Amino acid sequence: MGAVVVGVFVIAFVVRLSWLVHVQSPLDSVYSDMAGYVDRAEQLLQHRMPAEPKVLALFPPGTHFIVALEFLAFGRNGRMGIAIAHALVGSVPAACAVALTVQLVPSLIAGALAGLLVAFWYPQVAFTGFFSSELWFAAAIAVQAWLGGRRWRRPAGEGLVGITSAAAIVIRSQFMLTWAIETAAVGLSRLRTRGLRRALLDVAFLAVPVAVTLTMTSLRFHRLTGRWGLVNESAGNRLWADTDVCKIEASWRTPNGEEWSYWFSPPSKPSVKPSDTVTFRGYVVDPEILGRITAERTRGVPLRDRLRRRVHNVSLLLFENLPWPESNYHEPVRFVGFGSVDRHAIGEWFRAVLLFPVLPLGALGLALGRRNRTMFVLAANLFTLVFAAAFFFGEARYHVPYDPFFLVLAVVGAYELLRRAARHVARRRLRPVAPEPAPAPVTSAG
Repeated sequence: MGAVVVGVFVIAFVVRLSWLVHVQSPLDSVYSDMAGYVDRAEQLLQHRMPAEPKVLALFPPGTHFIVALEFLAFGRNGRMGIAIAHALVGSVPAACAVALTVQLVPSLIAGALAGLLVAFWYPQVAFTGFFSSELWFAAAIAVQAWLGGRRWRRPAGEGLVGITSAAAIVIRSQFMLTWAIETAAVGLSRLRTRGLRRALLDVAFLAVPVAVTLTMTSLRFHRLTGRWGLVNESAGNRLWADTDVCKIEASWRTPNGEEWSYWFSPPSKPSVKPSDTVTFRGYVVDPEILGRITAERTRGVPLRDRLRRRVHNVSLLLFENLPWPESNYHEPVRFVGFGSVDRHAIGEWFRAVLLFPVLPLGALGLALGRRNRTMFVLAANLFTLVFAAAFFFGEARYHVPYDPFFLVLAVVGAYELLRRAARHVARRRLRPVAPEPAPAPVTSAG
């Protein structure tokens, strides 16, 4: 299997490096969220704080720390070094897809197919061209899923799972839910099969890296905001999820006397009418202010409508928008043998592929595949994706890091479908055929 994993990794690397060199470098798309990550990375390297320290708590610290390391290693304008680093990290999910598939079906061919699908999966390729969390989060959860699906004979193996879980959490805090589900399942499984001592030991190895990380991020959060929190602010995302508000406009005076103005509007929820926008004086994600707005907007809203909003939030993962910021680009991309294709059209085509056949086959894979720890880890990840979209708002870009899991499950679903069909045909061929009754003797009278 090692040769297949390496081969898939190399193919994925070549595809991503070609994109970064010939189509888009992260250095050519530093705006909006990407500019925020770059600014925070530069502040970190220069040992300076913004005039309003609270804004550093708006995002988990992982991505801008990684971007700072990139700048430290390759320089602020190290185009080729950054391209190689992004291509290497972006290839990790493709390699992991091979190992994950083989843990679910006894077929190296199926594993190679899953890896190649991820290697050429356009949303994953496109996000290597941005300074954003998708690239790093996709690699972190892919490695965590591969390690989490293995059978560890010694508790120290669970420590690797705990470390990769902590890394995923500081990139996107929603992974805390995945980690909690997996840890609870491991604890219960060990308690049932190996006793209390082994259960406590395995859970400790899973939990200690995450506990240490959350302690550090909580102290950071308190230092920046004066309040206690785990990783980053979430009041803004809850406002999008709970109400019809589409845009926040805020202005306030920073501790050093500067006048700041901020606005937020998720790409998947554009403001249409004046009531969609709220404007106030105060910190842009002040939990008390946003809490009052949420209470006012949800007062008297029946439960049926609240549930409908949750469903709509989840639907935004797939419908009504394409992964941002890639959706902003309409430039033609030239593919050998295919001519020039509009980037937006490519995104539309891959969304159609995801909707059908990937998701239906993935559902089959989830239902028919092996019931082992790998399958549980993939299910926990996908549950987290849906839960986060329902209660903290959804956008199409949020599914991109999880796309390799959908592709793995789709390959598993196709494999199981073909295996069952072949077994059914073989049974029909081997089924004994009852002999035809002998004809009755013919008699004549006379």
